[in-house]
Amino acid sequence: MKLVLPFALFVCVNAVAAEPFSSELTFSHFNNNYEYYGFSSNNLGYRYYLSENSTEQNLPYAALEQFGRRSSVAINYLSSDLDQTFWYEPQSLNAWNIGGIYQSTEHDWHLSLEHLRLNKSSSHKTSFIAGYYIQPGWLVKLHLQHEDVESRGSYQHFGVSSEKIWAFDSGSFLNFSASYFNNKGLRNDSLALALDYYFNSALSVGVFINEKTPEDYLVSVDRVGVRSSWFVTPQLQLKAGIGLEDVSDSEYAWDLGVSWRF
Repeated sequence: MKLVLPFALFVCVNAVAAEPFSSELTFSHFNNNYEYYGFSSNNLGYRYYLSENSTEQNLPYAALEQFGRRSSVAINYLSSDLDQTFWYEPQSLNAWNIGGIYQSTEHDWHLSLEHLRLNKSSSHKTSFIAGYYIQPGWLVKLHLQHEDVESRGSYQHFGVSSEKIWAFDSGSFLNFSASYFNNKGLRNDSLALALDYYFNSALSVGVFINEKTPEDYLVSVDRVGVRSSWFVTPQLQLKAGIGLEDVSDSEYAWDLGVSWRF
């Protein structure tokens, strides 16, 4: 594991009550300055919630998608650029990702299905997730992925993940997530760990470890870093993160994001 590059977004905010919403529009940007290649990507997504926010659980705004028990459908457009390297010519990647989540306060099951397809290529990946809420704030999931890579064959990937959130009487929260994937073919096994502390419903600061974790489908990275999320209002969220991969040559990657709920 690599050392972390100190970085955090600290803002003093007062939490206010969340307002009902049925749609969420997101935009994120990822970039790096790696020694052997440069990679950047933009992701634009839209999620529509099919059910009302009926859970009575005390949750921070950022955890409503995972623990709010609302079914939803989503579509995302990904645009990425990879610089020229010793092995590859510079290339651009565009992809569409569509999927949905089924969950409810009437039962403890979580089911989701996603399909990603690259433009101008036969490569695609389908992901199925079956999860169960052991407790209202504790979700465990099993992952199955089928991936077809143009001219390189088909592969099955398997994984397990878990996320748990604790609520404290002070109005703060602590969220821990972990995932492990047994990947085949062109991908190595991957591990991801994260711990986020919410000062209130709106503001969080956390740390993460990603080992051989895919970033926007095209590349896999090892990163140790910090991240922060801030709901300026219950509708507007700002996110930032930065992680260091190698201290010796100062390779790092950063990402920024914004979302709007309405």
